[in-house]
Amino acid sequence: MSPTSLSPLYLPSLLPIFVAAGALAALSWRGGRPGLAAYNLSLVAWALSLLLSARPDTRPIGERLLMMGFFVAAGFNHAVAEDQGWRTRAVPGLYVGAVLMTVLGAMPQGWFLREGGTVAGPYWTPMFGLAAWASALPLLYLLDRIRLTADRGERQRLGYLTLSGFLGTFSGGVNVLLTMTGRHDPLGLYGVLLSLALLSYVVTTPKLPTLGHVVEASLRYSAMAALLSTVFMSLVLLGLRAGAGGALWSWRALFLGFLVVLTAQPALAWARGRLAASLFAGKKDVDRLDIDGLTEALVKSEARAEHSARLAELGTLSAAVAHEVRNPLGVIAACATVLERQGADPDTVAELRTQVDRAARFAEELLEYGRPAPITPRPIGLHDAVEVAASELRRALGLPLALTVEGEVEVQGDHAQIVRLLSALIENAVLAGAKTVRVRLHTDGAHAVLTLEDDGPGVPEALAKTLFEPFVSGRSRTSPRPGTGLGLAIAKGAAERHRGALTWEGRSDDLGGAKFMLRLPQEPPL
Repeated sequence: MSPTSLSPLYLPSLLPIFVAAGALAALSWRGGRPGLAAYNLSLVAWALSLLLSARPDTRPIGERLLMMGFFVAAGFNHAVAEDQGWRTRAVPGLYVGAVLMTVLGAMPQGWFLREGGTVAGPYWTPMFGLAAWASALPLLYLLDRIRLTADRGERQRLGYLTLSGFLGTFSGGVNVLLTMTGRHDPLGLYGVLLSLALLSYVVTTPKLPTLGHVVEASLRYSAMAALLSTVFMSLVLLGLRAGAGGALWSWRALFLGFLVVLTAQPALAWARGRLAASLFAGKKDVDRLDIDGLTEALVKSEARAEHSARLAELGTLSAAVAHEVRNPLGVIAACATVLERQGADPDTVAELRTQVDRAARFAEELLEYGRPAPITPRPIGLHDAVEVAASELRRALGLPLALTVEGEVEVQGDHAQIVRLLSALIENAVLAGAKTVRVRLHTDGAHAVLTLEDDGPGVPEALAKTLFEPFVSGRSRTSPRPGTGLGLAIAKGAAERHRGALTWEGRSDDLGGAKFMLRLPQEPPL
């Protein structure tokens, strides 16, 4: 290969860098991330200097602009500092250094690079070391942040950002070294393009942990789609070239190519989905890695985000209502004591206290539903947790209860919330009229499964569809403990916060009453 060999793919490889980096710069700027926008604009400027230095007619101009690559290191430091709230004077200093290096590189003496970047100047080695140091600073910082961050979604996002920066830095160095040998080869540019592909997910993905798995799956799907599309289009072009006798760009050949691609789209989409599913099956939160599966996962993520926002509003409202209710209840309870001492009718005072207790319990459950306590995971034996819940209910209700617990399984969870969940299920069964409650415990893969059945009348058909919604209760006012309609809603919320699920399974085949199933992961919740 000659000292100034130019690969046919070198200049075309620069075009997608212009397009991708320019688009990401616009997205970053619109998203209020000027640091990331500056980084992408610096890539555009660097690619421009490569383009000019590779062409013989513009080589004198291009070789004097090659030191604009220092803006890439300064821009990436700026992007990381912006992303992490890293307040430092290093970023302005790096920009000043980039300006200085660009000015020195433009000098006619050729202190760093000469002849289109193919010949080293007298100060090339310290220049290259300085560029490597400036590029390594944000990568070391990001690696430390990944080590200290507990949130899986944030670790994943930071991992993409780190990998993007590493690929961009390493590939840029490879491009420089190849050029030093007189080869304008696109190998280094491929790595830059890959780093931009990773960066696009960082730019377009908000900091939501619920989206972490979706982004990971969409990245895999994009890779599979790009691979299959490349293979397919290569075959189409080969076929057209052979069939058109070399007249590949005639309008007839182009129209035929359009028809072939249009006709093959359903089969190509199916092949992408099957290939992605076979290679990356079993990924959390995403059942299907085709475009429909990813769209469905994104919709679910948006729904969870909206649900979280509503829960936050409900928590504020619940706290306010509970405060406003409990204060007058305390006054009413004190007045009941005064009336009792003054010789008021005992039945009237007892009814008054019953209603005060009922209102107080409603306020407590409303606060528990709207503002649940954080989970403190520890090992819990579900067999013992069921016994504790049943014992507390026997004392509170004073009703007979025949309970059998079969099996044992341990989970990692919050003991108080698990017992509260089980108490709600057993209480509903007993107050509905059940005399016998049976609990079965077993494991299913990485999950513990608890099945609770009773011999009561079962869930009324009118309540089946709204069973776990708040303020839905089948108990009458004459029940030993009138319902607030929040027990099962609180129980379902506790199960979901433990990354589990609580479901109603219809009637028990053996006992004839209601049947509920609780699934909990045996690993601790994140």
